[in-house]
Amino acid sequence: MADTENLQHVHTALKKKFSNRKLIFGRGLIGSKVVFVSDHPGSDGVKENKPLAGNNGKLINKLLRESGIDPKKVYFTNVIKYHPQDKKPSPKEIKSYLPFLKEELRTVGPKVVVTLGDIALNGVGLRQPLDNVHGRTFNLGSYELLPTFHPEHALKDDQVKNLLRADFIKLKTLLKKPDDPQAI
Repeated sequence: MADTENLQHVHTALKKKFSNRKLIFGRGLIGSKVVFVSDHPGSDGVKENKPLAGNNGKLINKLLRESGIDPKKVYFTNVIKYHPQDKKPSPKEIKSYLPFLKEELRTVGPKVVVTLGDIALNGVGLRQPLDNVHGRTFNLGSYELLPTFHPEHALKDDQVKNLLRADFIKLKTLLKKPDDPQAI
């Protein structure tokens, strides 16, 4: 089955299970070397129908360009596929979305998964405080995991923004193979 068809099956299953929600699906290049996983779409994401939008999306795209990575060649998604308004998703709710996220990651097939924030980090299966693991890499079988901060946190704190910027430089290094000096 083609990857786009498999992703469409994931979306159809999500719509069936969460029919009472306005879902925002992942976007970007299927087959990308990098997938960014955030917690859930914000209100800007609902307006723009994107998993990462508004000032958060602008910051991530800026950091990608600064790192020499083409934002059009990456894939963005969320653990939770809807905007939960002003409530934090419960562990049970997060868990209900995980099989779909895992299938989405398997379908896209990245070399590196970058988690943006604690919920995303826990969503891909690493149960560690983000402050202890950001910027380190972890081999999760078919991909390397690079946990970092959510852009919303970085927009409020210049020190966090500098840490996020350093993590993007590390991402660029992870994406370059010794035999492939081309940027993605």
